Amino acid sequence: MSHYASMLQKEAMRLLQAGFGSRFKSYRSTPAMQVVPTDLPMLGVYIMREKRTAMGHANHAEPKFKHELTMGLSGAVHADTDDQNKLYQLEEWMSEADDFLLRNANYVKLVEGWTGMDRQSQYAKVGETTLFEIRVEISCEFSGWFDPIVNDDFNLMHLTLQYPPGVDPDSVMEIIRIYEINQNLLKTGLSKAGNARDHH
Repeated sequence: MSHYASMLQKEAMRLLQAGFGSRFKSYRSTPAMQVVPTDLPMLGVYIMREKRTAMGHANHAEPKFKHELTMGLSGAVHADTDDQNKLYQLEEWMSEADDFLLRNANYVKLVEGWTGMDRQSQYAKVGETTLFEIRVEISCEFSGWFDPIVNDDFNLMHLTLQYPPGVDPDSVMEIIRIYEINQNLLKTGLSKAGNARDHH
């Protein structure tokens, strides 16, 4: 998966943990192969799949893709109980999860668009524990570029201004400028133009 997809998953987990707090006893970023009742209720936020499609011509310029990311939200409670309110409660909580993510403007604008959601409920057996689980798949899209890392030795430019013919050197100030140019930082937009030091 891409680094940006991982960042979106981690931020979704952070927002959901902040929203639900201790209502869920445990939170997971990977599916649980074994669950015990003391872990429940449990909420998971996973990356289900990520598809990349070339933007423009695949063999032109740097690799660039339109990413289609699907994240899975999984809420689970212990199903071996006569207290059916727990099942209804989980339905309500998973509806709240939509609000915690999709009503947060800062999170919504991290991608170019939210393309769909799919929700299903099921009973599952994990180890010796029977779960009632609600799974929500949420899909979004964003673009990504892979600019090349250029190992360029041209990192320093030393410029000395010469005096015009017939000018007395003692009557003007000599200007020497040194420009530090990091080509790789320029590629990522981290270097500021005009980074110069004046020496007199």
